Amino acid sequence: MFGLGILFLFLLKIQSAAALGGELCYILDGILIVYGIVLTALYCRLRMLSRNNERAAEAQGEGIYQGLKPHATDTYETLHMKKKAAK
Repeated sequence: MFGLGILFLFLLKIQSAAALGGELCYILDGILIVYGIVLTALYCRLRMLSRNNERAAEAQGEGIYQGLKPHATDTYETLHMKKKAAK
């Protein structure tokens, strides 16, 4: 939210931003780099937590196949059709 406020202030003062020239680009590049690093760190943390949860569930015997039952041994069932009487 704070970053959006700063961006809004930059957009409102377009005249002063034009006077800064290349310095504004360096500021925006710095903001984008910090944003990218934070997002990457949060993504890696999320992936590590999900992997740890999966390993803990497998160790407790709650794997992805928990609760599944095997199918019947007879895959194909025979159709028993009654013949109709000829007229």
